[in-house]
Amino acid sequence: MDFRLFKLNRMDQVQIPENTFSKRQAPMLNLGREQISPGGIAVKALFEPACKWRLVEEFGPGCFTVQDDGRLLFQEDYTDQERLITWMLSFRDQVCLLEPEEIRAELREQISRMIKNYE
Repeated sequence: MDFRLFKLNRMDQVQIPENTFSKRQAPMLNLGREQISPGGIAVKALFEPACKWRLVEEFGPGCFTVQDDGRLLFQEDYTDQERLITWMLSFRDQVCLLEPEEIRAELREQISRMIKNYE
């Protein structure tokens, strides 16, 4: 591409001549959640209402149901155990992982080790 074709006064005034690029067909991408981030770990957790917007931002508005007590029952697939544990810990005391039990046990173990660091 010959960049001398561009007229540049300021970055917010960049002008590109019409004949600079040739048009081509681009295939439509599959942007479904399964394609971008395949699951594998079925997660079930209760979040405090204050976590609502973070859940919506990270998983979309359909990732939880509001319970009678106001807490949010989150049910989604997660891709990786280590990342799930790190994500759960980032919510501190605002979440309780219900399932899967083996990751719940690992969380309990890690929290116990963390407590020992502060005794």
